[in-house]
This record gives sequence, structure tokens and C-alpha cells, in this order.
Amino acid sequence: MFMFRRRKASNLTRKLLRRRRANGAGGGAPTPRCPGDGHEHDVHALLKRLQENQLEMLLTAVDSRGVDPGHCVLVRRDFDDEPQVLCCQYWRWPDLNQGAELRRLPQCKSACDPVYACCNPYHWSRLCQPDTPPPAYSRTNVDRIRPEDRAPSEMPLLTRDSYDSFSTSGDVRMTNPLEWCKVAYWELQERVGPLFPVEPRAVNVFGHVPYGMDGLSLEALSPQNQRPTEASKTTRSKIGLGVTLSREPDGCVWLYNRSEFPVFVTSLYLENEVGSGPGAVPQPIKVPAETCICVYDPSRATGSHPQDYGWGNLVRFHGPAPDPNSIRISFVKGWGTGYTRQEITSCPCWLEILLSPCR
Repeated sequence: MFMFRRRKASNLTRKLLRRRRANGAGGGAPTPRCPGDGHEHDVHALLKRLQENQLEMLLTAVDSRGVDPGHCVLVRRDFDDEPQVLCCQYWRWPDLNQGAELRRLPQCKSACDPVYACCNPYHWSRLCQPDTPPPAYSRTNVDRIRPEDRAPSEMPLLTRDSYDSFSTSGDVRMTNPLEWCKVAYWELQERVGPLFPVEPRAVNVFGHVPYGMDGLSLEALSPQNQRPTEASKTTRSKIGLGVTLSREPDGCVWLYNRSEFPVFVTSLYLENEVGSGPGAVPQPIKVPAETCICVYDPSRATGSHPQDYGWGNLVRFHGPAPDPNSIRISFVKGWGTGYTRQEITSCPCWLEILLSPCR
């Protein structure tokens, strides 16, 4: 029995070593090693420290490329050793240099473990380094959108002291104090399905995946659009694992792009971070595949007291107002200066995330 288990572990190790990831998202044949790439003998030594069930979990995650990420694969830290960096170099990003470039996904449960590190490469995301966006473009022409189909942040906005919330139709209020955001899904100028309330710390928004996955399935919502375009159908088919949105204990909201294509995102916080001019419409930040970015920080998003969400500074707006409570995400296709689509309402598939308190 011992020899059988030992042989099985050796077979699992060999399979894992053959699964070395090509440089960049999308897979393909192995590429020449990069300067930061882990050596095969280092990975082999690490795998020898794992139990058989850990090797199986790791192989499942690598073979499915994160569709079935599995559980944490824990390995004891040795001094300043960063086993998660070695695994991410070998199976995901050969050009990765250090652990500071990584951020743990919300599904990883070993964040507070002082002794063991999770070396499952699909429990990690790479930090996005956004470029400075191009100059601002003209405001959205909201006249082409029916009032009942406008995104919630495009509705007329009045200065108010309360946290009352209105949906797209203006007749629904957020009454559940556990909800930290609502998600609206759009295909071009059509909102598809109802607002999706979010209570858990993290929410997955995905296209169609073959495994069970908690969150919002855009494929399941799609039949509610009676006039889908070919562009929307094609884009939706590329979303895959989509994005994960996570609200951290400090109130910051992080976006994890888990698909194999980029997403584009705007928020007032990102506009402030990259230094857009006053009054400019936020330009989208390109978030490449398998990277993550902070899209909202309550202490820095508005320049006002973080608890009032900047509502005291807002006046009446029409169109895409500089809304501290709205985050917009387009899958695959960008918009604005440098793109054929000047408005997010021209993007085939996009989301609006309405942070609490929202309208």
C-alpha cells in the first residue's frame, strides 16, 4: 500500500511538472524561461513536500485553469520563502518577480495563517499596473437611452443627507442593511434582468462555466434580453470566469479579473488616483486578464469624510455624473478616447456596481 501511494504521488508530480504555463494568459506551448521563472528542480522540491491529496487538488486547479480552483494547498514557510511565488511563476506568470506583485483572491482562506502559505496558483491574482488614461472625451449622450433603461447613476441626482436608494425605475429602495452593493447587467443600452443585491463579502459575476459557481450568471440572465445583438452574444461567450468583486474589512472594493480577456473599469476613485482633470468624465482603466485592482477606497474616493460617501458635495446632474457610489465595468471591449466606442452604452456587455448607499 505504501509503495502504491508513493507511486501515485510520483505520477501526480510528473503531471504537474509537465503542466508548466506559457508566458501570459491564454495558454499555449511552453516558452523560454524568464528571469523570474522558478527552476524546475525548485518546483520539484516543493511538490515533494506536499501530501497526495494536496497534489491532486493542485493538479485539478492547474488543469482547469481556475475554473475549479479547489481548496488551499498549504505548505510550511521556511524563513523568507514564498512558495506561492514559485508556483505562480511556474504555472501562471513566468515573468513574476516577487510576492508584492500578488494579491490573494477572496476564496483563499489562509490569509491569517502565520505558519503556512497557500501555494495554489489559482488562489492568487496579479496586481494591475494601469497606464495613465488619455484625455477626457465628451459626456455621454443620454438622450438616446430611454429614461427607464438608464443606469442608476445616470438618473437625476439631488443633494441629500439621507441614504435613500432608488433603482433604475425609481421605485425601489435599499432596505437591507446587509447589502453592500447592487449589480446591474447591461447589453448596450438595454438593462438585462433585475438589480442583483450582494450581501456576502465577495461576489462572482461570470458568463457560462461548466462547474457549479456561486454568484451572478450572465448566461442565465441573457434570455431576458429580447433583442440581443451578435456583438453581445459573442462578447458574453468570452466572459468565462468573469470578475470577482470583494469588499474588504477597511471598506475598499477590489476587482479581480479572472477571465482570459481584459475588462475596462471606471470609478471616481480611479479618476482621482490617475489625476484626471476636474469635471472630466472618468476614462476606463484596462485591467488585463488574471490581474486585480482596487476600484474604490472610501477614505480617498471623494476627499470628504469617508462615512458620508461624498453626498454632501453632490449637486443635480444628468448623464454620467462623477458618482462616488458607481463603478462601471465593460467585458472585453473598451470605450472612450482611442476606441471606436465613445460611450459605455455602446459596449456589448457591461456592469454597473452600485455601492451602498446607492440610488
